[in-house]
Amino acid sequence: MNSNIPSIGAANDKLTRNANMWWSKMAAIHNLDLMDFDPEATLETRIAWAIAKGYEIGTIYSRFSTKLQHSTDDQVRENIQWAAKNRIYVPPELISVDEGVKGKRTQRAGLDRTKAILRERLARVLLVYKASRLFRQAGKGYQFINEEVVEEGLRAVSVSQGIDTHDRKTWKLQLQIHGIMDDMLLDAIADHVRAGLTGLFLNNWTTGAIGIGYRRKEIPGAPLTNRERPRTMPEVDLEAAELIREHAQLLLNGMSIREGVRRWNAAGGPIDPRATSGKLNYACYRRLFTNVRLIGKWEFGRRRNQFSTKLDNVKQVEQPDDEVTTRQCEELRILDDETFEKLRVMFDSKKTGPRGPHKPRKLKLWDLTTELFYCESCSTPDSLVRFYQTGAQGAGMQCKNGDQCKCKSSIRRQEAVEAVCHVLTKSISRDAELIESVVLKSQDLDSQADHGLDDELARARRQLAVLGNRVTDLFEMSGEGTEADRKETKTRLRAAKSERYARQSDVRRLQARIDGETNTLTVDEIRARLSEISTLLSDAAAGDLGEDAVYQALGVFRSLTGGQIMVSVERRANRKRTNVRGTFQLRLLDSFDHSLSEVESQSSASITLWLRKPPRLDAIAERVHELIDIESMSHRETAKQLRQEGHNVNSGNVWYSYRRWYEMNELEPPAVPYNNGKKRRSA
Repeated sequence: MNSNIPSIGAANDKLTRNANMWWSKMAAIHNLDLMDFDPEATLETRIAWAIAKGYEIGTIYSRFSTKLQHSTDDQVRENIQWAAKNRIYVPPELISVDEGVKGKRTQRAGLDRTKAILRERLARVLLVYKASRLFRQAGKGYQFINEEVVEEGLRAVSVSQGIDTHDRKTWKLQLQIHGIMDDMLLDAIADHVRAGLTGLFLNNWTTGAIGIGYRRKEIPGAPLTNRERPRTMPEVDLEAAELIREHAQLLLNGMSIREGVRRWNAAGGPIDPRATSGKLNYACYRRLFTNVRLIGKWEFGRRRNQFSTKLDNVKQVEQPDDEVTTRQCEELRILDDETFEKLRVMFDSKKTGPRGPHKPRKLKLWDLTTELFYCESCSTPDSLVRFYQTGAQGAGMQCKNGDQCKCKSSIRRQEAVEAVCHVLTKSISRDAELIESVVLKSQDLDSQADHGLDDELARARRQLAVLGNRVTDLFEMSGEGTEADRKETKTRLRAAKSERYARQSDVRRLQARIDGETNTLTVDEIRARLSEISTLLSDAAAGDLGEDAVYQALGVFRSLTGGQIMVSVERRANRKRTNVRGTFQLRLLDSFDHSLSEVESQSSASITLWLRKPPRLDAIAERVHELIDIESMSHRETAKQLRQEGHNVNSGNVWYSYRRWYEMNELEPPAVPYNNGKKRRSA
């Protein structure tokens, strides 16, 4: 199977066997020629057999939302039977499923796999049981079919709804009508479900997740739930309730909210069962102590989910009091009314309202690079934890985990970016070997013929034509609709233009390679490029770039650092100030051509630098290590050399700085003999 097609979301073994059986059986009923068909043959062999027989190649996408549904096989069977009737062969390898995944999500393993199959032209017909299987929102389903299928010269079929894009005159109208009907059906179902849940709520039964401070209690003799589970009702969790009362009193005595969050997590306090982080965060802590459930007032229907087309997501909308069902349960009370009211007033006084509009200011490089810094102590090989802006006017940045970070420290963004730019500039100026390496690799690339470039160029030109049509259509729509519609259209138009520009660059690059006109870089050209990059970084660090140039500097900054700077924070005993260093893989060749990544992987170096100005003796620790361990100088000779280099130090400072280098690198300092083993001059 094509290596570009991800395996996640593919059909399982049972579905694969059934798919072969369903298609073969239905093909025989409709007198399709099955001679020489071997279901055990490779995918390429079976596709070649189908094309030789004059059959189209199809791909199927299937999805259901709830984990208890089992409709994947039913959807796939109906799609395969329709395909066989209409002379379409669907290989089991081209069947993608998403099980227990909501249709509102745009990122789905099975859907991404289907997109890849269509993009690689492994199939020309997309089959779905209903258009709503692609997206719950009809508008998004229409956009997907129009942009990903029809505009790419492919075909889409909704089997149960009789929608076929092959019929260009009616498929759009049919799809929109079915979308409206699906939305109306969902609203009707939601009303029925809400009414049923309201009845359960009034009966004191559990209707959703149990918040912090409470737990489920089974009700003897009550009917089982629809999932065949015991019916429950909420009751107070005595241990959690005691912790809530303790924190409530501490908060009223002046404890900060952040300190409260830290103590709660340190004590192993319970968290919301729906949480995924394993810790209670600042926002949840605030919500806990302002929830009216703590005084026994339980509400149902206060917030309602509503899909926002603008946000492309579901948001919760607060409902008026007449839409909310309320009941008072004294047996579920944790705090008295007076304490709760004092807490509410306290939290309201600490709440920050919406900020006014920011004054326009000149964009700096450090305003764009925060997302490239990651916390080393909180990150794992599978999940990196990035930095976010913090502090007055966003001048600082810190780990996403905030107070929960094991090595919390706020760093000035400008100071950190200036330090990185300074190191990059020095690396560029002293790396003379880079010139020869780039020249040799560039000449080697030019000497190699790529026989697949013609197909790649043809594909890029087709995509460019599609993007051109999309830009034209969006431009014609830019003045229509409401203000929000026009704003959204303009946003999509800018994105489409940007994508078209990138595709034009690809076409020019591929054409140049085919024509043999790829420019081989000369030594002088590379030196000029290095000088240009160095100047760009220096100006970016000084904040002297315009808005367009700062984005160019961002691209260079990202390429040279590999887009990932790991930040380590060192806390020292009896010291309030922390030492902060950053580490990244220097990728100089990426600033010339990303195709040189093979050379880069062999020559990339790890760079460690100070992101915050360190203590004086820590700053010279690296130089001290070089002089003593590499050049075998004594402590006195090292101190003399450092004084010549402008550092006001003595041999005692050198001894301390030498040991600090090993401490910072988590190594045990060696037992260096007196005067580094050298005889005294008097001897």
